[in-house]
Amino acid sequence: MVSAAVSTVTLMKALGKPMYELDAASGQQTGAPVEPATIDLLDVPAAAAARGFHSFDLSVYHLPNIERAYLGELRAAFADANVELFQLLIDTGEVASTNPDERNAGIAHIKFWMEIAVALGARGVRYVPGDGEPTPETIRASGEAFRELFDFAADLGLKPATENYRRFNMEAGDLLGVLEHSERDYGLVADFGNARGPNKYGTLEAIMPRATSIHAWAEVDEKGDLISEDFRHCLTIARDKGFDGPIMLQYGYPVDVFENTREVWARASEMREEVRAVFGDALTDGA
Repeated sequence: MVSAAVSTVTLMKALGKPMYELDAASGQQTGAPVEPATIDLLDVPAAAAARGFHSFDLSVYHLPNIERAYLGELRAAFADANVELFQLLIDTGEVASTNPDERNAGIAHIKFWMEIAVALGARGVRYVPGDGEPTPETIRASGEAFRELFDFAADLGLKPATENYRRFNMEAGDLLGVLEHSERDYGLVADFGNARGPNKYGTLEAIMPRATSIHAWAEVDEKGDLISEDFRHCLTIARDKGFDGPIMLQYGYPVDVFENTREVWARASEMREEVRAVFGDALTDGA
C-alpha cells in the first residue's frame, strides 16, 4: 500500500532542530533543541493524524528521553492517534569493522536501540554499517553483523531494514553486497537525498526493486518552489519498479530555503500532492 507519511526529519525545525545523543555513562539521552520548538514530540502523532498522515519514522537523534515512562507515553500517543510508528531510525552504531571487539560493540549498541523500538511499539528498525570504508573484507564483516542483527530483531518481532545512508552504504553496490552477505531478507529505505550526485537516478534504479519505504527529499528553487521535474523523476522510478510502501516526505535542498519559505505542514501537503500526481489512485492515506 503506497502512502504518504512523515517523520521527525520532516518536523526538524518544528521540534527545534534537536540532536540528542546517548550518554554511555548514564544510559540516557543528552542534548536539547537549538531553536525554539513549536511542537512537542508527544503531540506529533495527533498532529500528523489530523493532516491525514498515519505512518511515521522516528530518528534516535530526535528522541529526547528513553526512560520507560516516557517511552510508554509516546507509544500511547501513537496508538491513540492511530499512527503507526513504522521504523525507529537507528542513526548511530558501527558494525563494519573487521576487529571483532569493535564490531561486537557496534552490534550491542544497535541491539540496545532495538529494545527501545519494542518499548515504543515500532513495527521495524533501520540501521546501517556505519562510516567505515567499504572493502571486500568490511562488506563481509558487515554482512555477518547484519545476519546477527536480523535474527535478534526478528526474535523481538521487529522488521529490520537498511538504507543508502552514511558513508558505507552510499554506493548501491556496497549496500547490496552487505545484504547479500547477510543472507537475510532485509527491508530497504531508498533515500532520494542521499542518492544526490551525478549517478542519483542510477542509484535509485539499482536499490528501488528492494525498497520497502522511501525517504523523499525534494529540490527547491530560490523562491522555495518545488522543482517538480527532479522529485517526480525519483517518484516515477519508484512507481515503475513496483514500489509499495510508505513514502516519508522528508525535507529539501537548499535546506535554509526549503524550511524558511513554507510552514512545515504546508510543505508536507505540497510534497504529498507531487506523490499523488505520480501514483494517482494507488496513493492511500495509510489509515
